Amino acid sequence: MKRLLLATLVLALAAPTGPAPHGGSVRGRIRVIANGKPVAHDDVYVYLQPVRRRRGALPGTGVSTEIRQQKEEFVPHVVVVPVGASVAFPNYDNEEHNVFSPTDPPGQFDLQRYNTDKKGKSHVFEDAGEIDIYCDIHKQMRAKVKVVDTPYIAAVGADGKIAFDHVAPGTYKVMGWLPDNKEETSSEPIVVTDDKTTVLPDELHLQLDLLPVRPHTRKDGTQYPIYKP
Repeated sequence: MKRLLLATLVLALAAPTGPAPHGGSVRGRIRVIANGKPVAHDDVYVYLQPVRRRRGALPGTGVSTEIRQQKEEFVPHVVVVPVGASVAFPNYDNEEHNVFSPTDPPGQFDLQRYNTDKKGKSHVFEDAGEIDIYCDIHKQMRAKVKVVDTPYIAAVGADGKIAFDHVAPGTYKVMGWLPDNKEETSSEPIVVTDDKTTVLPDELHLQLDLLPVRPHTRKDGTQYPIYKP
């Protein structure tokens, strides 16, 4: 539920401000497939990727969301944001954390150590990509930020329904993604026009092929100390 609430927040903040065209709607369905059969899976997202990149401000300009550090976990552990969005990392624990990413440039960043802070430090994600987030103190803390070049992002529920409204006219591909999967899925290009609904002719299938969890070191390349209760 927290993931869906935060995804909804991102979408609300990503909506263009001020007067805007009515836009069009997009409808469809996506299924996660394993061994030839549909399966239930959390953290499935869809987004509308413009076939041609729009000029002007980044789609995430003015967009902000948060990943909390709480009970030595990142909550939620996955967010999808538009390029240019800011993600805050408030610390709700009574101990220090250190949020960092070792992801090859342009994903690398380090927010240094800080204790309880319900506002937290922030990072602006200026390039598209899939960014791994860790804590330099607590090995079990993991999160992922998926950065996409579009403001049209939605978390998908158990019914697999895809629904976008107020989409600016243009040509898009509907992309389906889940974290740590080897591949995304993509529709054929669709054309969105004002005051009309574009329905995907075929159901999108996202083949479930998860990458193994990769071990990671601390930000200086050393191993985490072994915890002994």
